[in-house]
Amino acid sequence: MKDWLKSLYIRSLQLANTKWSVWALFICAFADASFLPMPTQLFFMTLVLINSKKSYQYVLFATLGTFFGALLGYAIGHFAWLDVNGEFTGLARFVFDNIPGFTESVYQYIHIQYVKWDLLILFIAPFIPIPYKIISISSGVFDMNILVFLLGTLFSQCLRFYLLAFMVIKLGPWVLKIFEFKTKPLAILIAAGVAIAIIAIKIF
Repeated sequence: MKDWLKSLYIRSLQLANTKWSVWALFICAFADASFLPMPTQLFFMTLVLINSKKSYQYVLFATLGTFFGALLGYAIGHFAWLDVNGEFTGLARFVFDNIPGFTESVYQYIHIQYVKWDLLILFIAPFIPIPYKIISISSGVFDMNILVFLLGTLFSQCLRFYLLAFMVIKLGPWVLKIFEFKTKPLAILIAAGVAIAIIAIKIF
């Protein structure tokens, strides 16, 4: 991760114990869902840990921040990601070169998953270690129905933050260590659980 991103990461967490925390969370979630890598889930869990009585407020602000950020990401993908010849624009190249975790290979992988899963990817995405900005931009590029995209984002992100808040309240500081150092294994387990639930619902 580049120095400026590390600095941004630290500054965002420093805002957790200030009166501007909910708006900082909103901005963090907005940027994270549209164009910048931000420590949204760690920031969110830190806030819940500090003041669990405001957990519903944090869920609301994190969800809305992600929702509007995803809308911007969708617009970027739809209008500014590919040129008239279907080639990557300068903006896309800049993102690939400068945003950690957002590579051309990851983008192509998401394309394959869209073909395979369609709408279900919106419900699985919040629980796997792939930045949601990749999902939001890709949704715009691949012309997913915008109403379906927004409703799917709103529901899945609200569920995501609600579950995170519940885990922090029940498990306390221990859950922060899991998500900070062992995010991928836990995320895979959660995603597997969600996938099983979806399959069960479709069958029964």
